[in-house]
Amino acid sequence: MKLTVDFTRIPGPAIAALGALSAFSVQPNTTDFAAALCITASGLLLAFDDVHELGLRRDRRVVAHLAKTSDGARVRQIGNALSLPDRTVARSLDRLAADGLVVREAEGESLPMRSYRLAD
Repeated sequence: MKLTVDFTRIPGPAIAALGALSAFSVQPNTTDFAAALCITASGLLLAFDDVHELGLRRDRRVVAHLAKTSDGARVRQIGNALSLPDRTVARSLDRLAADGLVVREAEGESLPMRSYRLAD
């Protein structure tokens, strides 16, 4: 597995860490402490937003793959094509199915064998 670093995702955790470090280095009940807590919260919110955006990008890739296949695809096929684990693909497909963008072909199949297609 190739390890890559996405430098656009570093600011959120870095800001949270700097805010927390600052909060521990100033006296409580001061405006500096309140500012440090705000900085920490901002960093945590940025990190959460990055994780959410990553999920949306993954969902978009799954939809794009299903759009290329006219008769749908199985979880394992999508995972292999996108280099994603079956569980990750299944979570994306579950979100997309809940939103009505994809439909499951049949019930009762094991996770890798579940087949999905784009909704009509």
